Amino acid sequence: MDPTSAAVIVLGILVALLFAAGAGLYRRVRELEMATYNGVGVRFGAGQDEQVRSAVTTPNGTTLVVKVNRQCSTCEDVLLAVGKLAPELPGDHSFAVVSDDPGFDKSLPAEVRVIKDPAIWRSVTVPYAPALLIVDAAGLVVFTAPLGSGDALVDVVERTVLRRRETQP
Repeated sequence: MDPTSAAVIVLGILVALLFAAGAGLYRRVRELEMATYNGVGVRFGAGQDEQVRSAVTTPNGTTLVVKVNRQCSTCEDVLLAVGKLAPELPGDHSFAVVSDDPGFDKSLPAEVRVIKDPAIWRSVTVPYAPALLIVDAAGLVVFTAPLGSGDALVDVVERTVLRRRETQP
């Protein structure tokens, strides 16, 4: 093999490795972007009609929106925590579970609104599931968090309720 052919082959391999490394870095950047997604201050259902917002939010109250999907292995644990927490929430707080599964059939207390509309599921713009969004009565997202377990949901909800009690006169 002549030296020119060997150099071209080596350079071709190096270019292929650079492309692979660039693709891997791009994927990592997208994962980090998703992990640090904030979404706070965004009006829920922005760019959509008022029906999307009114289907999820509660007038004169805070809505704890839990986004789940049918392929989520952690969602079962999160839904169990929702079932335990829902009866204990103050009167001006409520849960809304938004699922992309039209056949969603999990047993939840009557206080929990279950929304099975895929269009509404897509309008919950956090790029991860399960997720918790805390939405005020005007539809403004005041907090978002990915949920890795039911315990994470319990922790966030307890802090939210405690903060509410501290700010009330």
